[in-house]
Amino acid sequence: MKRTIIYCFLVAVLIGTARTTNAQTEKGKILLGGQSSLEFTSFSSKWKTDNNSGDNGKIRYLDIIPQVGYFIANNLAVGLEIPYSFSKEIDEDNSYTTYSFSVVPFARYYFGKAKLKPYLHGGIGPGWGKNKSVIFKSPDIEVSTNLLAYELGGGLGIFINEHVSLDLGLGYASASSKWVDPNTNTNWQNTVSGIGANIGIVVCL
Repeated sequence: MKRTIIYCFLVAVLIGTARTTNAQTEKGKILLGGQSSLEFTSFSSKWKTDNNSGDNGKIRYLDIIPQVGYFIANNLAVGLEIPYSFSKEIDEDNSYTTYSFSVVPFARYYFGKAKLKPYLHGGIGPGWGKNKSVIFKSPDIEVSTNLLAYELGGGLGIFINEHVSLDLGLGYASASSKWVDPNTNTNWQNTVSGIGANIGIVVCL
């Protein structure tokens, strides 16, 4: 249902986008934005210890990504985004909850002068978070994590007017976190990666 609404909105916007302009992404503009993953985003998750490794299966979650940037040249913006994510996986009597935030410098380049602007987007940066495991007949475990996040993708910026764009994006993202199990002193590494879609709003001032 959500996908149908998005597609209908996109078609409606396309009808009124014949005029061309370059004012939205010209040098000196400030970019303010926010994105969120669509409901059909799917990632594979893997775990690794000093002695073993395996798959956690599929995880679906929603994340929020506020952004601020500056156009250092026409169509080229650099800036900072702070992704925040929360997920919870429940397996019978067990549950695994994670949340994290990252500080990711990024670069984005728009193509063309039309109100429909394809773009490329990439970034990499450090992050921090917590993992909590509630396992049947075992002590609960809560640990702090350090992570490295990176992303590379692109999409379409649909400028509704001179300042506001609806962004539809698709790209590859990965976040690798490390921590030490306080009960066993075991080193853990968890990697979440995959291709996902997102939707966002960008304001260029």
